[in-house]
Amino acid sequence: MNKNKLLPYAEALELIKQVASQHLINSSETCNLENSSNRLLSEDILSPINVPSFNNSAMDGFAVQTKIVNEAIENKGSITLIVSGSIQAGDCQEINAKTEHLAWEIMTGAPVPDIFDGIIQIENVSINEQNDHKSITITESVHKGRNIRKLGTDYRINEVVANKHTIIQSQHIMALATVGIKHVEVVKKVKVAILSTGNELAKKTTSSLTSGKIFNSNQPFLKSYSHNLNCDPVFVGRCKDNIDAFNTLIDEAIAKQVKIIFSTGAVSMGKYDFIPQALRARGAKIHFHKAKIRPGKPILFAELPNGIIYFGLPGNPIAAAAGMRFFVSPFIRTMLQLPEEKMLTAKVCSDISKKKGFRTFAKAQAHIDKKGQLCVEMLMDQGSYQSCSFAQSNCWLILPEGCEHINKGELINIAPMTPNQMVL
Repeated sequence: MNKNKLLPYAEALELIKQVASQHLINSSETCNLENSSNRLLSEDILSPINVPSFNNSAMDGFAVQTKIVNEAIENKGSITLIVSGSIQAGDCQEINAKTEHLAWEIMTGAPVPDIFDGIIQIENVSINEQNDHKSITITESVHKGRNIRKLGTDYRINEVVANKHTIIQSQHIMALATVGIKHVEVVKKVKVAILSTGNELAKKTTSSLTSGKIFNSNQPFLKSYSHNLNCDPVFVGRCKDNIDAFNTLIDEAIAKQVKIIFSTGAVSMGKYDFIPQALRARGAKIHFHKAKIRPGKPILFAELPNGIIYFGLPGNPIAAAAGMRFFVSPFIRTMLQLPEEKMLTAKVCSDISKKKGFRTFAKAQAHIDKKGQLCVEMLMDQGSYQSCSFAQSNCWLILPEGCEHINKGELINIAPMTPNQMVL
C-alpha cells in the first residue's frame, strides 16, 4: 500500500472489519445480575418459569363466579353475594372456596381461587356491612377473565427473556429478575491500553497551567468512551514526545496482556510525530496511515507482531473522538460479533458546504420537529480542538465524500455519539 495514499473511509472501514474478523472474542464470564448493567450477553436467556406463575388479581375488588352473576343480572338486574373470605398478595392459592353464591374480597396481586373466574373492582359494587357479615350488590355483568392476570401471560417457560448480544440495561435487569435469574453469562471485556503523547500535556497532578501547556482531555475521554465498547482500560499511560519513553509505555501495555492500544498524538507529519517509525521498528504491520476524512486524517491502524491491535489517533480531541466513533467502534463491534451498526437519517435544517472528496464527521444537534420529522443542525465551531461545541452535540452528522453542498431539507445520515445510543 502506498504509505502516502489517503484511504477512502469505506475502504478503511472494510479493512478494519477484515482484520477484526481475525480477532473474534468468544470467551465469557459469569456476572451477578445486579452488576450486569452495560454488559454484553454471551447467550440467549430463557425463562425457567411461567410469569405470572399463578392466576392473580389485577385489581382490588371481589372474586366472583361470572356465570352466576351474569344470569342474575340478566333476569333480575342485580345480585347480592355474601363475602365469605378474603385473600391478599402472598397468600396461598389453595384456599377452600367451593360454596356457590359467594364472593371473596381480593387484593391486587393475590392468587385467584380456582372456583372464581372474574374480578369486579371494589368501586363498582355496593358494600353492605351488618354486624360481622359483609355482602356486596352487583348491578353490572362481569365477563369471564375480567381483571385476572392469567398464568404465563408475561413469560412462558423457555421463552426468550433476553437475546444473545443484548447490551444489558435497567429494563433487561427488571425482566431477568422477574423470572428469577440471579447470574448472567456475559462477553469478557476487551483489555485495552490508552496512551497519550505530547510535550504540551500538563502533569496529571497539575491544577493550573503554565505557558504552552494544556490539560489532557483525550485520556479521560477515551477511558470513559471505551466502557461503552465493552472494553476494560487496564493500562493508562502518558509520555513526552520521546520515542524511548513511548516504547517503554508500549512494553508496559504488552505486559498487561491488552488486545488493543489506543494512542493520541504523534501520528501526523511533524518533526515529533514518531509513532509510525516506532511501530515499524517493532515489526508492526501498518494496515493504513491517513484516511480521507475530516477531522482525523492522520489516523493510523496497525498490528504488532504479537497480534495486538494499534490505533494511533490524532492529538486534537475532536479528531480523536471521531477516530474512536468511526474506526475503533466498528472494529470492536466486529470483534464482538455484533451486527453492523445502522445509521439514522435526518433532514438538515440549513445549507451546508464542505470540501469535496472527504468524508466529514460534523458536530451536530438532532431534534424532532412539530411534524415528527427527525431533523439535524450542524453546529458552529467545527474546529477539531473545540470541545465546547462537542459538549453541545447529541449526534454526529455524516457528510459524504462526493458532494460540496448539502441543501436545506435534504436527508442525510447521522450517528449517535456512542453506538446503540438514542439520539434524543
